[in-house]
Amino acid sequence: HDTGLTGLIAVICMIVDHVGAVFFPTLVWMRIIGRIAFPLFAWGIAIGAQHTRSMGRYALRLVIIMIVAQPFYMFALNHELLKLNIFCTLLLGLLGIWGLRDRKEWLTVVAMMLAHLIVPDYGLRGVMCILLLWAVRENPLALAVCFSAYCIIWGGNYSVIWTTEFFQFRLQSCAILALPLMLWPKARRTPVPRWFMYASYPAHLAV
Repeated sequence: HDTGLTGLIAVICMIVDHVGAVFFPTLVWMRIIGRIAFPLFAWGIAIGAQHTRSMGRYALRLVIIMIVAQPFYMFALNHELLKLNIFCTLLLGLLGIWGLRDRKEWLTVVAMMLAHLIVPDYGLRGVMCILLLWAVRENPLALAVCFSAYCIIWGGNYSVIWTTEFFQFRLQSCAILALPLMLWPKARRTPVPRWFMYASYPAHLAV
């Protein structure tokens, strides 16, 4: 899996989404592109958890960026103090994977309960998406089927962006557009510095 490439695409899609949300709220296509970002970040957590040398240090990095980014997240996107940013969701997803991997199921339960109580960006559904991707990461068919079904359910509470006589397509269901990038076979590792991936979130919100 070329997590360098998917991570870079996720950053670009995230910036497009936030520019659309702040400056061009009527341009739906920018929000559609933005739906690609979180699944790719979630995919990065699922793959990163498999290959990291230290889950503790991995979690600590997420905590640091979560804290640094929170003021910029609040002011740039007009969120309340208790609305925590996406790195909280990624952190809880990582803790959930940690619990499943090391047979510490209580940690997974705690992570999901916190996601429900704290309601960070994407909330419990975001954490469940990370756990789902981790569970099916080695089976492309299962990944395609499960993630597609999840996107349909995920979009249930979001606005309708396209409708026909028989079908309604909702904004969050556009997350399915990330699936081809998850399934793309690895040819080589795209070199993207780790610091760039972490710094891009608070930096673009600050700008």
